[in-house]
Amino acid sequence: PGDAGLDAMPCRVILLIVLLGLGAAAAQEPTADGDTNGDGVVDAAEERAQQQLHDSLVQAAALMEHGSATAKEAATEEIARMAIITTIDQPFHPVTYRNAAIKAGIVELLVALLSPTADATAAAQRNALAALEAIATDDPTTDLDNDHARYVCDAGAVQHVVRLLSSPQEQLQVQSAACAAILAESVPCQTALSAAKAEVPLVQLGTFGNDVAKLHALAALEQMALNNPLARERIAKGGGLE
Repeated sequence: PGDAGLDAMPCRVILLIVLLGLGAAAAQEPTADGDTNGDGVVDAAEERAQQQLHDSLVQAAALMEHGSATAKEAATEEIARMAIITTIDQPFHPVTYRNAAIKAGIVELLVALLSPTADATAAAQRNALAALEAIATDDPTTDLDNDHARYVCDAGAVQHVVRLLSSPQEQLQVQSAACAAILAESVPCQTALSAAKAEVPLVQLGTFGNDVAKLHALAALEQMALNNPLARERIAKGGGLE
């Protein structure tokens, strides 16, 4: 059944409470293992915050899998918002959230919503793309590769991202190009994008898309052209390189 007894509002409220609670716990910059006070020990308060985060993600996962169209939109929107917030600011470490999302199976469910056979609205798919983009973004406080982009690609995101680059809906073109640009920063994902011939729709978007889509498409093409002769050849044939 569509709703399966699940409502979007409790998910929003719980996720907001988790954000506030984790924000209070993160008075000092946390570490990736959940140590929010920097003392090298994950204490009881930190463990509770981690459990709250896990529980909220499990509920979001249930909404994405069994909820109504509205519930799926709300759940994907909150997942994307939390992933984005942790990339640019506290309340807690970016890797903490990404690892928790992976553990809760969020990535696979987001990818499933992108399928052409999924019971998902364009808004839910746009939110899912935004969430995958944010989850795939490496921790900005370190140069280390946290492998989240690779996990997103291994979950099957690439084929859907490439297909949605040619979507008739502008919002999906823009968000899929943004996701492709982040994934292209990962060498394994670059390979997967090239195998799916992402260069062709990216060149089309870089030429004929709206201004935002063009920026994301060009960023993705620049990454894909690095040390990749085949990608450079395809881009050049499409008129994407001077």
